[in-house]
Amino acid sequence: MNFQLSLLVRLQQLDLKLHDLEKQQQQIPQRLHAAQLPVEQARKRSEDLKTVLETIAAERRSGEQDLSAHESHVQKMRGRLNELKTNKEYQAHLFEIELANKKKDGLEERVLLAMEQGEEKRKELDEVEQLLQDVTKTLEREKVELEALSAKLADELARIEQERQTLLASLEKRVYHRYSTLKSSLKLVVVATVQGETCQGCQLQIPPQLVASVKRADELLPCPYCHRILYYEAALNEACVSAEEPVAQEQIDG
Repeated sequence: MNFQLSLLVRLQQLDLKLHDLEKQQQQIPQRLHAAQLPVEQARKRSEDLKTVLETIAAERRSGEQDLSAHESHVQKMRGRLNELKTNKEYQAHLFEIELANKKKDGLEERVLLAMEQGEEKRKELDEVEQLLQDVTKTLEREKVELEALSAKLADELARIEQERQTLLASLEKRVYHRYSTLKSSLKLVVVATVQGETCQGCQLQIPPQLVASVKRADELLPCPYCHRILYYEAALNEACVSAEEPVAQEQIDG
């Protein structure tokens, strides 16, 4: 197999791996944001509930103050009963006391309602606070995992980039220029396999004569349709075996 072609196949493998690793790196901020979102939502809900509780507490205090003042007023009204001279005045005053008592009932209901609402919101706040603790712990775990993943990806990217640079040193400039030009237009897959008589890059059938030439792997041949550089998987495997055989023979001889 043409040595430059085998280098191109390996170069594409490295570039595809780099693309995958870079994509994983780009997803890290998104994953972090996804983990932060429940924390932000729970925190906001907690703050909203605290604001509601403060409003309810203020309403309860106001109701209790109004109730206390009204009870004092009713007590004074009751004290005036002994001062009244006529039965008519007495009955009229009793009616006023009755109305005042009804108003008192309304004030008591207002205070009780505020107490019930406060208990309900306090219970909801406790649940939200527990949820906030849980999602915060989840966020911290996710941060640790993402930091570890980021470091791992960075190491892998550096390793592959180093291997890529080593490979480029053996690749002819004209061949690399051709590869780069194709890559700029085709984005990812530049070197495509041939299966049967079909280019796996564009899925179109190529002429039998071209298939035979690709199998020989003597030169860099393009697909007549998508212009990808073609290679035959079996020829690549044979080239790898041939490259390993001298090493294995040396080990036996040694």
